[in-house]
Amino acid sequence: MILQVKIENKIVELSLSEKEKVLDALSFAEDHDLASNLLPNIDKLLKRNKLQPKDIEKMELKTDIAESYTSFRIAKAVEDAFNWSRKIR
Repeated sequence: MILQVKIENKIVELSLSEKEKVLDALSFAEDHDLASNLLPNIDKLLKRNKLQPKDIEKMELKTDIAESYTSFRIAKAVEDAFNWSRKIR
């Protein structure tokens, strides 16, 4: 299962997919508060689907935000940390 974080046009969409089929999605506005909203919404999506972080193979980030923006760096740090934690288990 893949957790995708997509940020485009100031909308964050989180989706769970398996074999390119989207199983569930959740979206919220990105209003310069990604640091306080990203992880709680990921948790909400996982709980709604009765999943644990260990059930996710990897996280992917797709965005139209430039790498120099803080929102990009926050999302990228979450993606990197999640994927790193999957490798050490």
